Amino acid sequence: MNRLLYFAAPMAVVAQPAYAGDEVLFANSPAWVEPVDLDAAIDKGEEIVLYDRQVRLEGGVVTKHTDVAYEIRNTKTLQERGTLQFAWLPDKGDLTIHRLYLVRDGEVIDLVAQGVKPEILRRERSLEKRSVNGMLTAAITVPGMEVGDILRMTTSTTTRDQALQDEMQARESLIAEPTRLGFGRLRVSWPKDADVAWGTMGQFDPPEVISIDGDSVLQVSLPIEEPDEMPEDAPARFRVKPLLQFGTFASWEEVSAVMAPHFMVDDGIEPGSELAGEVARIIAASPDPRNRAALALQLVQDEISYLLNGMDGGNYLPQSPLDTWDKKFGDCKAKSLLLLALLREMQIESEVVLVDADFGDSVSISEPQPGAFDHMIVRATIDGEDYWLDGTNVGARVDTIDEVPDFVWALPLSTEGAGLMRMKQRWPQYPDEMINITLDFSGGVDLPATYTVNVEARGVIAARMRPQATETNDLLILAAANKRLNEIVPGVIYDASFAYDEKSGIGRMEAKGVTWDGFELNRDVATYEIDGATTNWEFKPDRARSAWRDIPYKVGGPYSNARETTVLLPDNGRGAEVEGRGSLDESVASVRFYRTTELRDGTFKLSDRTAYVPAEIAPEDIPAGRRAIRKIASGDPKLRIEQPTRIWELGDEELAARLSPVIDGIGQLIATFDDKAEMQALRGIFYLMARDYDAAQEDLESALTKQESAETYMMLANVQALQGELDDAVINAGLAFDAKGDAETAESYADLLAQAGRPDEALDLLDSLGLSGDEAIDVASGWASISGYADREEEAWERLADLLDERPDDVTLNNAKCWMAAIWNYNIKSALDYCEEAVMLSQQSASVIDSRAMLKFRLGMIDEALVDIDLALTKEPGLANSRYLRGLIRLQQGDEGGQDDLVQAKRIDPFIQQRYGAYDLTP
Repeated sequence: MNRLLYFAAPMAVVAQPAYAGDEVLFANSPAWVEPVDLDAAIDKGEEIVLYDRQVRLEGGVVTKHTDVAYEIRNTKTLQERGTLQFAWLPDKGDLTIHRLYLVRDGEVIDLVAQGVKPEILRRERSLEKRSVNGMLTAAITVPGMEVGDILRMTTSTTTRDQALQDEMQARESLIAEPTRLGFGRLRVSWPKDADVAWGTMGQFDPPEVISIDGDSVLQVSLPIEEPDEMPEDAPARFRVKPLLQFGTFASWEEVSAVMAPHFMVDDGIEPGSELAGEVARIIAASPDPRNRAALALQLVQDEISYLLNGMDGGNYLPQSPLDTWDKKFGDCKAKSLLLLALLREMQIESEVVLVDADFGDSVSISEPQPGAFDHMIVRATIDGEDYWLDGTNVGARVDTIDEVPDFVWALPLSTEGAGLMRMKQRWPQYPDEMINITLDFSGGVDLPATYTVNVEARGVIAARMRPQATETNDLLILAAANKRLNEIVPGVIYDASFAYDEKSGIGRMEAKGVTWDGFELNRDVATYEIDGATTNWEFKPDRARSAWRDIPYKVGGPYSNARETTVLLPDNGRGAEVEGRGSLDESVASVRFYRTTELRDGTFKLSDRTAYVPAEIAPEDIPAGRRAIRKIASGDPKLRIEQPTRIWELGDEELAARLSPVIDGIGQLIATFDDKAEMQALRGIFYLMARDYDAAQEDLESALTKQESAETYMMLANVQALQGELDDAVINAGLAFDAKGDAETAESYADLLAQAGRPDEALDLLDSLGLSGDEAIDVASGWASISGYADREEEAWERLADLLDERPDDVTLNNAKCWMAAIWNYNIKSALDYCEEAVMLSQQSASVIDSRAMLKFRLGMIDEALVDIDLALTKEPGLANSRYLRGLIRLQQGDEGGQDDLVQAKRIDPFIQQRYGAYDLTP
């Protein structure tokens, strides 16, 4: 941020920031300082024994006297307080140390009298923010301090600002609860005949000014009551922290007139100079004043780097335009003055203005003083329109200079004096971002999709792409693209590029990737919620508290976003339709919405945009805005496909062809990253999905040579089991369990042990987990499901019975008993009641109905079993168990269509044939 003024904040921990001369002075406190009873403060028993801030405004000088004492309660505090630092600005005044001593057992140890001297350091604390100010630091190591001591230090700083012509200003933040002080006070005084104005900001009751011996005195006891919490979406004037302001400026007009002489460019630009050549170049480039203003702003933004030089009065006094151009650096003042000189040389009406970039709205409740601002920009007037030009910003071009920054108020600097002016907002003429996305879901609703994205950005957003446009490291380019698109299209990017056009200031990004954030599937319906500029909007200002009901809502901006989303649909769009509002054109809650949609020839297109500019929504208008946004959100467009083709309906060759673009994309990513194991494991997953088990195994094994992972070990184990390599599968599942040790991995490991002919080891493994609660229930269910491999069904039955005695209404336990009885054909006549109970408790869960169907099949209730199977598959078409059992039944009944069911079940769950073979259920 571009600071015009440095404020001294209250010292609540160590010494306060101060302002002062090249050497530290030692003297008694000034006569106007009201003394403090330290003993009474100590008796309060607080760690911060004393915080007394006294401020004096007199004769153009502001003196801040600070008296602080701490109790050293532990070694941590002893280390923290062991070195004291007092900082000051030597071009504005002096630092004076009045006291520095320890109190131990009631005795004073005077460190100054012992000859303790500070070490003077030049320490710029804001170099990373491109700021230097000439601040000096007096560093003092406290000798001999012990736990239990009271450390007291009293200092003062004086400030006479070169730019203010004997005017004075001061701001003092107020320490609030829950900070605890033995004694706390803020005391401000000035000669009674001095023309000092004062005021408060934030939640704070104004104190009274009293007269004492010819002085006006204002005093506040600290800490003050903790301010009420304010909503984060409130305008800045409601969120400003409590503070007191003092100054000798009578009006904003006086502030303007006092500051204006420092920001004159009457001498213009020297003819024949390099700077004059830049002016000539701009004039020759365009006859349009807007274009010229934009080119001048671009010159200042691009050619002058930011550096705040606050030395020698530089916090208010700018360097000349010529110096700025020669040095090629400057702060907001220097850049603004250079821009002003350029614009005036081109006969464009312009002036510099002060703004507050952080809390601009709070200027309206501030006392008139320069300290109300922290930034400077230029106001240019062209054809009756105001343009607010910020030389410290980036990426400005003629397309974007009409945007009005969210500073709310500006103070023009004029020798005649000017008052505050509100910065009138206007809607952006071009989108800050234009995003074109094509999502290729033509492979199917339950497959990952490839996508391409093109982003075109202007202004600040475009300027952020400039470094990436010159980047040559592919990994860094992909990382930048992933970071940019992660919230727009979740997934992985395998190809990306950036470009930046210096002339237009437009940044471009192109990317290709894979996303698995696709259709949601419910029964035989697939839905996809399209993410666009006008979707997923919320407006939820919290004004429920009575204290908040009269607080407006602050809209951010300015910002405009345009989006065009194209979705390539499977099966050429068969069965697809669009739900929601396909068209939209309205303004709600200070936001403009525009949308059109089109569904044709297997392609869906959404074109939409939004724009909003800084504004306030009055409290009484918030409910209407909330309802209107909710109405818009309820109409977000959604794609709906009835009875889409599912993955299990695709043959191996067709599925491989549909997944080929995804696998090729991940292959490109592997070639880029090379040693990134997670990318190879990811491709292994997609090969597994494509039923190419040899390729899946190769990728997973390769990934593990680069980086071991429990998840990759378990995936490899499953693939090996599918390939008939059970011994290797068990080894890798064991490695996965050793690495992770959780119940889920243990159950998968146990299942493979059982399939490999080692069921007792599997059951012992599950017993060794020693779990409780819901995890114990899950493990008991898993134990029962593999008990038949070891002929221990009776033991499983009794275990489940014991658990059901404790939790008779547990869905998992009832279903486990139903399923265990059904698959192992054990005690089936007694199990039906458990099946019925589980179905009821689960509210007709598909998987639980599937268990009941299996039991009914064992009981010979074939027709009823088929009814349950059809119901389960209606609820969850991808339920492999039900589809496989239906295939067995249909084949037994002579229906060759049962073979299709078996094939599709094996496509969903490649293990199902082996598993059902173990249950003695074969075609």
